Amino acid sequence: MTRESTETRGSAETRGSAETRGSAESTGSTAQSASAAGAVRTGPARPRLLLGAYALAPGDPAGEATFLAGLDGLGVQALEMPLPAPGTAAETARWARAHLPEHVDLVVTAVPRTMQRLASDPGYGLSSADLVQRRAALDDLAVLRDLARRLADDAGRPRLAAVELHSAPGPGLGTLTAFRESLDEVLAWDLGGAHLLVEHCDALVEGQPPAKGFWPLHEEIAVLQAIVDDVPGSGSRLGVSINWGRSAIEGRSARTPVEHVRAAAEAGLLRAVVFSGAAASDTPWGPAWGDQHIAPRGSDPALEASAGSLLGAAEILETLQAARGATLEAVGIKVTARPEDADVEERLAVARASLRMVSEALRGGSVGRG
Repeated sequence: MTRESTETRGSAETRGSAETRGSAESTGSTAQSASAAGAVRTGPARPRLLLGAYALAPGDPAGEATFLAGLDGLGVQALEMPLPAPGTAAETARWARAHLPEHVDLVVTAVPRTMQRLASDPGYGLSSADLVQRRAALDDLAVLRDLARRLADDAGRPRLAAVELHSAPGPGLGTLTAFRESLDEVLAWDLGGAHLLVEHCDALVEGQPPAKGFWPLHEEIAVLQAIVDDVPGSGSRLGVSINWGRSAIEGRSARTPVEHVRAAAEAGLLRAVVFSGAAASDTPWGPAWGDQHIAPRGSDPALEASAGSLLGAAEILETLQAARGATLEAVGIKVTARPEDADVEERLAVARASLRMVSEALRGGSVGRG
């Protein structure tokens, strides 16, 4: 697992690599893999509690291992990790077996790889009008086919819960037709029943410097709705994930995430809500409106550094209330710690305080899986 630096358009990942660490090779049988990876995932009665652990964990292997072990008892049921590098699916499976409890599933996000690629190839992405760059994005994702099989082989059940995809490069160098074609192709892959979630990032807004600058949410929803209408059964695997901070950055407002969650829910496509903070002024995380996964503000001492975050308990509750009626697969947090050299206990304290706020809102908002 790797830690994620500030993900801004045109900047490469600077902390860690896309490769993961672990120990022994998988010993599961091919027959087990085929049956487990091809099984139908039924999902939980309530959404999984998700943690973007790679963003919060220390960068050194020993610190990361201690951090992951310390998550026991926090109720985490899914961990978000970056897309593995090509050829490293076996290494990722070894890492999962070495570090994660059997009940914890994986959610893979393609955003670190996407931003790293965009730094040198501005036309890269699933919506690219350049067939070569679109093919490169699909080839990067192809590692997931091997990963899903290896994870299922180890666990005897599907363990890749979801894949977060992105509509890069967005308007100008991309087209919605290309995005549709890419999603059609990925949907046809055997990923062990994993959900394919289009994680909405801030859209390109005229006169506003973007963090990501991909397609607007309503365009992403329209593409997904067209696929659901055209491809029988696809509605059970496709959906939208809303990252609170990225929506706030797009709209320069704490209201935008609520509006985005409500729009995705009303379209019948909301599958995940992930809480990252954002700020309208400078914070220890950096300048205003940076996509830096600020922790929520709150009374817990672990959240003292994030007092300037627009995200707090009231915003979390209101956002989840806007999700009522949606079939949610995951709800959780993706935050980072300050100072950057915070030790393991300080990082665990941030995770504990942030997850507690989400768990309390889930209970208070009576949010389930539809």
